[in-house]
Amino acid sequence: MPYNNEKGFSLVEVMAAFVLISIILISFFTLFFKGRETTVESKKTVDATYTAQQEMESIYAEVQQKNKTGSASMQNILSTQYQMKSCTNSAKTIYTNDTNDTKYKNEVVVVEVFSNPKSTLRNVMVSVYDQKKVTDPCQPKVNPKAQMENIMRAGD
Repeated sequence: MPYNNEKGFSLVEVMAAFVLISIILISFFTLFFKGRETTVESKKTVDATYTAQQEMESIYAEVQQKNKTGSASMQNILSTQYQMKSCTNSAKTIYTNDTNDTKYKNEVVVVEVFSNPKSTLRNVMVSVYDQKKVTDPCQPKVNPKAQMENIMRAGD
């Protein structure tokens, strides 16, 4: 006697449902993991921007204070906080933080000062790089995590 009235699912139907559920779950997990990666990278960028802003404000405050006393020299101001690097480009001077400095973990702060011989105005650019990607501040660098630029008056 044939059983035409069987209730239940065949093996093919169960396998098809399993494949569809797997595809949907993999899509959701991929979405969650990519969202997590984006969140981590955004946090690194925000932290680097905050570092660049702090350094720029520190330099600006020091320049303003030295301008009041009449002893404003970019080299004097920056050499107290950074190490000067000698590079071949005479139009800019590069300063960098000590790589053993624990103030900023895994970051290298590079300050570039572009001089104009006809003026006391200086373009000051603060860049924050990943410590693993910067070996020599004078060489062309990879893209910074954050960068900030300002024009300041200092009597050099």
